[in-house]
Amino acid sequence: MANAQTARGKPKHRRWVVHSHEAFRPEQGEAKSDINITPLIDVMLVLLIIFMVVTPLAQRGLDIALPQPPPPGQPPPPPSQSTQVVLSVDDSPSGPVISVNKNPVATMEELDQRLKDIYQAKADKTLFVRASGKVLYGKVIEAMDVAKGAGVERIGIISEKMIEEAGGVTGGGGAQP
Repeated sequence: MANAQTARGKPKHRRWVVHSHEAFRPEQGEAKSDINITPLIDVMLVLLIIFMVVTPLAQRGLDIALPQPPPPGQPPPPPSQSTQVVLSVDDSPSGPVISVNKNPVATMEELDQRLKDIYQAKADKTLFVRASGKVLYGKVIEAMDVAKGAGVERIGIISEKMIEEAGGVTGGGGAQP
């Protein structure tokens, strides 16, 4: 050994493995085999925050007014005269016949004026539309547009099935529930 040290002038260093973990430490050129999960956790936290913010905004519903039952122990109120307004559009050989509560209307202007008179003082601005299946769709929509212009806020549709279930006669007969 003395020859090797004197020939070069420097003592030769020998590397000894002192700790067991140094024996398994990869060199700088080798790839790591474990997964770095820190970026995955960051992405998951961002997605969680986004979903927490968006979820309450995505919930939508419809506002409905359900009828309330009378309080217990109180008799139900007597049936009063109906304040519902029904717009009927029936088919006839001379063309569609429009009527409000079984009273015929000649023109759309007269329909507009009659509905304005009816809904001027009413708090409940609901109109029910009953149309024959033979009437053109555009004529029914035109009557509904006139009703909206006259102050109607809500429009309900009365179907033939609803009339049958109520015990009425369907068809162009003009019978209303």
